[in-house]
Amino acid sequence: MNNFKKLTCATVICLALPTASHAALITFDFTGGLVVADSTGTIIKNNNSPITPIAASLTYNTDTGIGNSGLSITMSTFLGSAPTFHDISMTRQSGSNLITGQILVDWSGSLNMPLHIEWDATGLFNAINYGLQAGDVISGSTLYHDTNGNGLFDQGEYLTNVSSATPYSDTLQLQQGYGTSTLQGSAPMAATAGSLGLASSGLTGIRGYFDIGSGNSMHVVSVTSVPVPAAAWLFGSGLLGLTSLVRMRKAS
Repeated sequence: MNNFKKLTCATVICLALPTASHAALITFDFTGGLVVADSTGTIIKNNNSPITPIAASLTYNTDTGIGNSGLSITMSTFLGSAPTFHDISMTRQSGSNLITGQILVDWSGSLNMPLHIEWDATGLFNAINYGLQAGDVISGSTLYHDTNGNGLFDQGEYLTNVSSATPYSDTLQLQQGYGTSTLQGSAPMAATAGSLGLASSGLTGIRGYFDIGSGNSMHVVSVTSVPVPAAAWLFGSGLLGLTSLVRMRKAS
């Protein structure tokens, strides 16, 4: 096959490829709550409350389904030591609205113990599918655009209902008689009963339910386009190289 035919073939293949999806790296500032339970499912209080407030930033790649957060929070002492939870990594489970995550735990002299967590991220993904931009806020099941930047949900800012799930920690609180005052309500990232906790670290049954955006908010700080995947870039580079070669041959 001569170079012209190769170029033609490569061009046809390139045109036949499906159009790349518009991937984005979304950065959120979020608040939420952490509920820790022991091996019997009994909630371990922090400063006499079943809920420990959490706040940090989080990034999520809509193309790879991978996200992370530099969250770090230390609870009050329980079982002889004060645990610190830090550095969240997460990956979307293919074909579902579930996200599997890992949070590192420093506790009782042991560092970086992996704590497994599973989120029902229906609210998050519905918001992403709706289309997010900087200034949007997911609060519970409500998506709104904070037009005046005051951090409040004001009249005229409503966009849509994203149908966020209810955290499993709310079920635990109701079962254990905490009443409704500390319930978190729907969350765009609601920890599920499928969270395995510190089981892989030999501390079977100790679980941490991190509910992100529950009764609080996920504020969209930025939405950045993701670079063209390396494979597509290499294909394009090869096509350009072949074009240059044909031109050089014709000129000689």
